[in-house]
Formats: sequence, C-alpha cells, structure tokens
Amino acid sequence: MAIEDIVGRIEGDAAAEGAALLAAAHADAERMLAEAGARADARAAHALEAGRSKAEREAATIVAGARLAARDASLAARQAQGVEALSRLEAALVALPDDRYAALLVRELSSSPLPAGVVRLGSADTARLGAALPAALSAAGLTLTIDGGDAGIERGVVLVGDRVRIEVSPASLVYARRADLESRADRALFGEG
Repeated sequence: MAIEDIVGRIEGDAAAEGAALLAAAHADAERMLAEAGARADARAAHALEAGRSKAEREAATIVAGARLAARDASLAARQAQGVEALSRLEAALVALPDDRYAALLVRELSSSPLPAGVVRLGSADTARLGAALPAALSAAGLTLTIDGGDAGIERGVVLVGDRVRIEVSPASLVYARRADLESRADRALFGEG
C-alpha cells in the first residue's frame, strides 16, 4: 500500500467521520429546535390559559359588583318607597276628621301605663282638638285634665304625670309600629316582606 492509498483512506475516513458528526449535529440541532418550539408552544398555551382565567375572574368580579350595585339601588328605592308610604300614613292620620283623630289619640292614651295626669296638646292641633278631645275622653271614660301648657310637639298630645311623659301623636304611632308597618308596606308594594 502506498502512502497515497493510506492518505486517501485517512481522508475518506475523516470525511465519513466528519459527515457523521455533521449529521449528528444537524439531528441534535433539529431535536433541540423542536423541543424549544414545543416548550414555547406550552408556555404560550399556559400564558393564554392564565390570561383567560384571569379575565374570567375579573369579569366575574365586575358582574358581581354590578349585581351588588343593582341590589343596593333596588333596596334604596324600596326603602324610599317605604318611607314615602309611612309618611303618607302619618299624613292620613293627621287628615282624619277631628272626632276620629281625637278618638284615635284617646284610644292610645287609654292603653298607656299612666292612669292619671295632664294632657297637653300639640301646637298645630290645639284648635282642632280643643273641642273634639274632651268628647273623646268622656266617651272613653277617661278623666284627664287638658292643660294649655306647651306639649313640645307639633301634632298629637302629651300625657304628663309624675316624672313621666308619654307622647301620642301620628309620628309616635307610626314610629311605635314602624317594623310592622314597613313589613306591610313592603308586602303591599312588592308582594313580599
């Protein structure tokens, strides 16, 4: 074998080995590129899912906030209507004919725990109750003295005794029964309560 044959063989073996190494390097590069692409796709899918999930949570929060705001507005409107209904009830009590108004006040006075005392008239009711109240007291069998002193209220009467003061007015009647009246007004206005 000649030297040329040996050199040719070495060159051939080197070329074959270089081609094999180059082919292996290309295969490794393609595998690494495929793995990197798969990882990038997985990260992108994960990021997309995380973004979608976050958007859904934020949307749910916004919807819940809107529902709460709508509920609060509805409750405020219902409360305003209830207050209006109670105001109208109080106005209707004030608008009763004098004899019926006096009888209503006397009925409440008769159920008071104070058996005796002095009755003072509200400033706006002095004229209308001046005549009607004595007749209503007599009809109920109550012997109370009507005093011209300041009752400290606009409508109704105040029964004053020893260290006791009992107000009987349209406002106090509505206030004393407020929970029941609000429940009734709610049922009448909204069918529940």
